[in-house]
Amino acid sequence: MKNINYVYLIYWIIVIVGFLSFLMPWIEEYGIIHTILFTFICGLFSWAFAMMIGKRSLIYISVLLLLSPYLFLFSISIF
Repeated sequence: MKNINYVYLIYWIIVIVGFLSFLMPWIEEYGIIHTILFTFICGLFSWAFAMMIGKRSLIYISVLLLLSPYLFLFSISIF
């Protein structure tokens, strides 16, 4: 059996769920608000796991996921 580091596995699952939730907003009345909150929460948890792992590249990915809802709202307000 292979030696799998479960911390990396959990990190990438959180990041993928965060990106997928941002790409596919829930279809309901306040779907975009729920999507932004869910993406922000996934960004916080992935940032915590990246800090625990200590890899700089994973921290950058987590910060981008953390800031993506705000960048999305900023781009909507410009256009």
